[in-house]
Amino acid sequence: MSLTEEQLKVIADYPLDDSLSRFSDKLCHLDGSKDTWRSDIATVLSILVGSSAAFNLHLSDGNSNVAGRLIPIPQKVRGGSLEYDHFRPLANAVATDSPDTDIWTAIINLIDAVNPSTPPPTSIIPTGRGTPVKTSSSRLEDSETREIVERELFYEIRDCTHRGVPRFFEKHFDKANWTKSQENSLKLMLTDHDGTQWKDFPADPLETPVWNWLRGLEKKALAGAQYILYTNKSATEFKERKGQMDIFFQRPKRTEGRFEYKHVLVAGEHKRSYATTDFKACMLQITRHVRSIFADQPMRRFVHAFTIRATTMELWIYDRSGAYSSGEFNIHHEPEKLARALVAYATMDDAAMGLDMSIEWKNSHRYITVEDGNGYDKRVELNGLLVRQRAVVCRGTACFLTRQGVAKFSWRSDKRQPPEVEHLKLAQEKGVEGVATLVGHREITSIAALRAGLVFSSYTRHAFRATAHERSGGYNRLQGSESSGSSRKRKSSDNPRPRTTRQSNSQKSTPRQAYDQSSGDEASGEAKSSIYTPNREDPYENRILSCLVISPAGRVLSDFSTIRELLEALHDAIRAHRSLYLKGGILHRDISSNNIIIPSPGKADGFKGMLIDLDLAKKRDSGPSGARHRTGTMQFMAIEVLRGLDHTYRHDLESFFYVLLWMCARCAWDEMKRFCGEGETAPEESLLRKWEIGRFKDIADAKEGHMTVNSLERIMNEFPVSLNIAKPLCLRIRSILFGDTARLMFGTPDGDPGRLYDRIIAAFGETIDDC
Repeated sequence: MSLTEEQLKVIADYPLDDSLSRFSDKLCHLDGSKDTWRSDIATVLSILVGSSAAFNLHLSDGNSNVAGRLIPIPQKVRGGSLEYDHFRPLANAVATDSPDTDIWTAIINLIDAVNPSTPPPTSIIPTGRGTPVKTSSSRLEDSETREIVERELFYEIRDCTHRGVPRFFEKHFDKANWTKSQENSLKLMLTDHDGTQWKDFPADPLETPVWNWLRGLEKKALAGAQYILYTNKSATEFKERKGQMDIFFQRPKRTEGRFEYKHVLVAGEHKRSYATTDFKACMLQITRHVRSIFADQPMRRFVHAFTIRATTMELWIYDRSGAYSSGEFNIHHEPEKLARALVAYATMDDAAMGLDMSIEWKNSHRYITVEDGNGYDKRVELNGLLVRQRAVVCRGTACFLTRQGVAKFSWRSDKRQPPEVEHLKLAQEKGVEGVATLVGHREITSIAALRAGLVFSSYTRHAFRATAHERSGGYNRLQGSESSGSSRKRKSSDNPRPRTTRQSNSQKSTPRQAYDQSSGDEASGEAKSSIYTPNREDPYENRILSCLVISPAGRVLSDFSTIRELLEALHDAIRAHRSLYLKGGILHRDISSNNIIIPSPGKADGFKGMLIDLDLAKKRDSGPSGARHRTGTMQFMAIEVLRGLDHTYRHDLESFFYVLLWMCARCAWDEMKRFCGEGETAPEESLLRKWEIGRFKDIADAKEGHMTVNSLERIMNEFPVSLNIAKPLCLRIRSILFGDTARLMFGTPDGDPGRLYDRIIAAFGETIDDC
């Protein structure tokens, strides 16, 4: 490197004189193969640290002087962590009595090599054009409390729920295509209605009498149907203990034992009384069950559900873009709607039930047909399920092991351009290393196709009542401003439709006389900030279900079996990210433990960790992807991304760091991994709990607080003792990303991105060498 004019002036003003002359002979004969050189080099460095020049000589980053950055190096020399090659230029300069400028040049180069600073933050002003981030319940385990899951689910569905959708019954309960048997069942069931009300319906609609009444209708009109009604009395009756479900349809049970959500076809919820204020709670309860159905049936296209509150019923469809309903109706006043629903639920075919139609079953084996790179059909057998997503409104990613690699099914936004398949093709064309390669691809269906014939609009969109907590700042409201997207002011209500005595099958009631409601935010006229600003221009987000077959297969990172395997996988995944960004011009933007795989030996050109899932990726320096929002993995999301700033490569590197911490502090306690020693137990509640629960703002604040040295050490105290070797690495990466000053450094560095990659990759490499 060349010294600046200012540095040359400081060196001239503060000469070393003969302070190092006594070392000339010693350094001439140093033997780098033996540790005897360490004492002399450490002494020379200590003399230079104490010189006036070192305190006045500022480095090019403008944030530190030579003395401050040189102080820890003598200790590292004596401790044996640095090799002689780092000091050869300095030793030669001192041994040959070279000018001070040569000695200080050697020192500055040494600092850059062994104790570099975090590059200065960028001076580029954020554009605010990054794709908004939306919360998702997928990060929550099934063991989470009901309150937490339902709170997350509310923010998942609140902007994509529609009620009273015109042509709902014609779409999902159309008698025109019914068989004679279904028509007979409908007629037989309606004989239990006397023209005014249903016979035997309890005057006080308690749970047990209503259940007995439904069972009576079933026995009379639906005997022998392929799906039958069930109920359960406690959460323990479900194998996964995910909660009690009042009413549901599934195939007849063949054996005794607990229920499983993988068998549930239609979910129902019953309430004894009707109150407009109960709508939100009732809907969240049924949504929680739908979430479990999607989790255990990841290929499900949509799920039927219904609620009965006193004598008011509402039929629902949940898909990956939200929930929509028939609107409320009184079961006594419109008996055919109830009867049509029950008959249809018990007799629907697979397509009408929302089951997958793309997978071919043959001799108990599953196959999907995709198009290979040459445009030919390729039949791929699907084996075990590797990954699934526990959420409703999301990409619904499900990955299956195949002989060729992995088949990934997901629902991407049709506005997200280019799609993942194009990113994979571009990466292959540009010779990107360490990223999965494309075997085949197929687009299967879309939300628009599944909702064809229905009428969605601002009139059908439901506006939930805002709680005091939401009005005071919202659960995930952060950056930017949010408006209703409509000039109309509406009254706040959870139940948008007053109870009416009658409504025709053709939905002829006034389109939004009852839906003319607003959240408390709109009513108050306040604009709340939000990291997720709903797009009100389209009534819903159209998503496309596609299948990508990629190679090679591998285990997800959380399945690591040794600390060396974990570090090697992360080391090579960062190398892959570097290649993807610098060579392919693609930024990944969704670094998580599920998107890093450990490939089988010999299957990945020497890479021991690879990147998958480019669904949220975008081309370098391009504008917004076009999607309304994106759902990243909250635990691993960078602080600035949580706060709404544009996503950069540095944020992905920060995410890799959070993955490392999560693997060591959380996943390593898995009993199957056997990392914990005798007497060691996992903490009752990890500090990292704050990374997955709460508002975006709260998660960002928690992460920022945890990135101080003291707090990071508290997190590392949660590592099993056998993972102590990773602690110095964590401290080093923290220093690289956030600096060593009291104030944490944020922002993406100007200049060559390769510099930041190289330092983090080198830090992993040195730790791996010590394993």
